Amino acid sequence: MFAVQVLPRPEITQCLKRTASKIFESGGFIRRIDYLGTAYTPWKISSHDAIHKQASYFIVEFDVPSSAVDPFNNYLSRDIDIIKPSIFKVPENIPQPACTLHEELKPPAYRFEVKEMGAIGKGKREKEARKKVQFNTGLDYKPFQR
Repeated sequence: MFAVQVLPRPEITQCLKRTASKIFESGGFIRRIDYLGTAYTPWKISSHDAIHKQASYFIVEFDVPSSAVDPFNNYLSRDIDIIKPSIFKVPENIPQPACTLHEELKPPAYRFEVKEMGAIGKGKREKEARKKVQFNTGLDYKPFQR
């Protein structure tokens, strides 16, 4: 994921081409590029002697050898168009629950996931109800009750 400073479309394209060519040079390949749009940053980001309040956000899913991650991260931090680079390792083979349109169209109260969350919440409430708070003050009366 990286945030690029707000630029005209041709310059953003050039920035993406530079980044993609660096991935290819390091022996990797790109699986997907998602453009998330231009938005305000959560806070002011200071990068390359400038303060940025808006950025264009991209998610680039790619595979590279592990030895090439540090040099690539270094390259991203030196690119003047990229405000904030972040590289995350995506775990492989994440099991996804089977989801059908029929299951999605059910009201929330009838969905399996919501029922499961309710059971978990109910179990926690029952445990908290069984706990009795005892204050060991050493007094045989309660001084703050009338």
